[in-house]
Amino acid sequence: MAVDTSPEREKRPRPWRLDVSSWLDSLLGATPKLPRPQGLDADRRATIALWTAAILLVLLIFRAGFPTPGDLYSGWDSVNPDGLVANLYWAGWGYLLYFVIPLAIVLFVFRESPARYGLRFYLTRRTAILYVSLILMMVPLLFWASSRDDFQRTYPFVKDFGDAWVAPLLIWEVVRATRFICLEFFFRGYLLFSLEEKLGYGAIAASTLPYGLIHFAKPFPEAMGAIFAGAILGFLALRTRTIIGGAIIHGTIAVSMDLLALWRTGFF
Repeated sequence: MAVDTSPEREKRPRPWRLDVSSWLDSLLGATPKLPRPQGLDADRRATIALWTAAILLVLLIFRAGFPTPGDLYSGWDSVNPDGLVANLYWAGWGYLLYFVIPLAIVLFVFRESPARYGLRFYLTRRTAILYVSLILMMVPLLFWASSRDDFQRTYPFVKDFGDAWVAPLLIWEVVRATRFICLEFFFRGYLLFSLEEKLGYGAIAASTLPYGLIHFAKPFPEAMGAIFAGAILGFLALRTRTIIGGAIIHGTIAVSMDLLALWRTGFF
């Protein structure tokens, strides 16, 4: 049987592509018409983003060689490693290395608006329904995970809130949730959008690789789940041109995991 290789055949629309595009538009709405990052050429932007991401992640994992508050300042040697202050110290490194420094690179090296790197609030009825649906899908998995020994050894991060625990708990959960804005900006903002022009949708894989690796100390199911989460959140970020969806989903799940872990231990 002869195969039609005529130029006319190549120009014919492919229905399945049109169907997928229409389905995504109905689910998420049309992709916002925003200018793409363009301050530097694609090669230079991608090179700077990859090298700085590698350096910042190593600094983050080792907290720049000061893993505990006492390592940074001897007067903090007595800080309880299971308490709020030690975990605020840990969170502070995330704010600095996930957010402050990448934001400075976008502003002063790339000389661009952070909005082009997903740092903008964009929420429609369709995307809100999708984010809530994804969170609800996670509820059974969170209940299952919170019953496992490996998750209970990991969560909650703060294991000692003291006797007057209400205020410290509220402070910690706010800090924990907002830290995920920083994390999402780093992986699904700074890194993802810096690589988009060079790699297209391949930028999702490139940004998900280091995101998966930072979960090396987490329980195995969570580390594997991070790969799928990175792919989904990366796609949503590119499609909506914002990190807000990932921040909402990620922060809600993290706080829920903390509270479930405390409930499992009889804290409440």
